[in-house]
This record gives sequence, structure tokens and C-alpha cells, in this order.
Amino acid sequence: MVDEVIEARDYVTQLINKGWFKHAVGERGVKHIITLLRFVDLNYKGCSVNLDLDFLVNLLDDYYNTEGRIRYFIRELMRIRDYDDVARQLINAYPVLPPDLREFLDKVAKSLPSDAAPGTLVEEAINELMKELESFRERLISIINVAKSQCPKAYNQTS
Repeated sequence: MVDEVIEARDYVTQLINKGWFKHAVGERGVKHIITLLRFVDLNYKGCSVNLDLDFLVNLLDDYYNTEGRIRYFIRELMRIRDYDDVARQLINAYPVLPPDLREFLDKVAKSLPSDAAPGTLVEEAINELMKELESFRERLISIINVAKSQCPKAYNQTS
């Protein structure tokens, strides 16, 4: 179906450039056809995706629930095992950690003073991961706000 729409779009674009077509449909008709062609261009690109606004809002709700569970789990873990104990275990396991985790921990460690307590590494790593989660949340909210602005009557939330 998408291929047929793109083919029809290309064909109509060629017709618009012909004098006899402009004469047959008139200036107003050409204007409306160009509007439809722009709509096709926006909605039927090879990598274009349409997402339902309710789906996006539900995704944000799921995100909030997941973020809350992650924060709660970390808080409880740190209550049971203190930061220094977790840091020692992490430092001992460092050589066998996946490269991306070692790189992440190296970046966090470099941002700390050289005399920082071992637990500070864990605390700052948790803070950095929470910032990444918050950044993801902000991007998701931005997408939802764009969707709401494009169809304001489609969704009205009062929370």
C-alpha cells in the first residue's frame, strides 16, 4: 500500500507541473493537491512511524512505574548493604565487568576527587544512571507534547 501511495504521489507531482493539468483543475485545485502531497510526504516516508497518543501516554505511565521501582530497589539495596561495601565488591568485580560498564565506571571515577571514599563511586554511579533515566523521561515527554500540540482535541489529561 505504501509503495502505491508513493507511486501515486510521484505521478501527481508530475501532473501538477503540466500546464494542461493546472488549467483542468484550476489554481485552487492545484493548491489543495499540493496540500495533500505534503501530507503524503510527512506521513509516508520510508522511515515514518505513526504512534497513537494514548500509546505514548501509557508508555510514559509505564516509565514512571519502572523508574519508581528502580529507585525503590536501589534505595533498599543501599539500606541493606552500605555504599562502601557495594563499592568494594564492585571494585573486585571490575576486571570481569562488561566493557561498557567499565567505561561508565571509569568516567564516574575520573569525575571524583582522588581521595573520595569508595562508596562515593557507587553513589555517583547511581546518580549518573538516574540522570540518564531522567533524560529519557524528558525526551519522552517532549515527544508527547509535540503529539498533543498536533492534535490538541485528541487528548485532554487533567493529572
